[in-house]
Amino acid sequence: LRAIKTASIMCSLKVCNVLLALFVVSVMGRPANEMTESEFSNMVFTVEKLDQILKAYSAYKQFMPSYVWEPIENITEEQKTQAVQMVNDYHAGKYEPKNYDDMIAIIKKSYPALAAPYETMYSKYKEQVAKLGPKGQDYCNGLEAQMYSDASPDRVVWACHIFNNAKAAVSGAKALLLDDAEAAKISEAFPEAVTFLNSKEFEAYSIIVNNLKTLDCAKDREQIFNTIKLFDKHSVLTNN
Repeated sequence: LRAIKTASIMCSLKVCNVLLALFVVSVMGRPANEMTESEFSNMVFTVEKLDQILKAYSAYKQFMPSYVWEPIENITEEQKTQAVQMVNDYHAGKYEPKNYDDMIAIIKKSYPALAAPYETMYSKYKEQVAKLGPKGQDYCNGLEAQMYSDASPDRVVWACHIFNNAKAAVSGAKALLLDDAEAAKISEAFPEAVTFLNSKEFEAYSIIVNNLKTLDCAKDREQIFNTIKLFDKHSVLTNN
């Protein structure tokens, strides 16, 4: 789930959902230096960890529009440093945005090197959303609102919220693709996302999501963490 937080700083909502889905494509052997739930919850994010995540998930850039991936690929050292500080400040409870306006105000004030690429990516994303039909726009706007309401400084609770809402997100996306009028507009506005939605990676994700049970975010912390580890295909999010 750390990649989701990183991506939320440096990419649009669409990429957040793509990265979440990619975590569950396959299961790899767990490394010897795997984190405990406590270590994961209290992890201090670093530039080294950010580099590991970006390198691991660069293999999926074909599922991301160029206006999202290019700024990530060309991220500067100053931007990396501020992105890492932003993640750590969030999990320390120093801010908690409720919407995009809150988020961009915080970035401009405290992490200015991130402001221009974040604004550009978001504005281009919203331009594409405006090209969708009414159902597609409602879906995207709902996902954006859900992204903020799901977020929590507690990493495990945040993951729990995402897991519990994933099934509805998947079924909603599939329903849009079955609506001819909506599907045509989605293909035009987000061709990379459609490629992903028709991929074997998304099919694998859908199967696992449909088998997730509703989790109690307070009582099921160990199970939630074990699910995060399962989803961490590249073993970069939950190992030291």
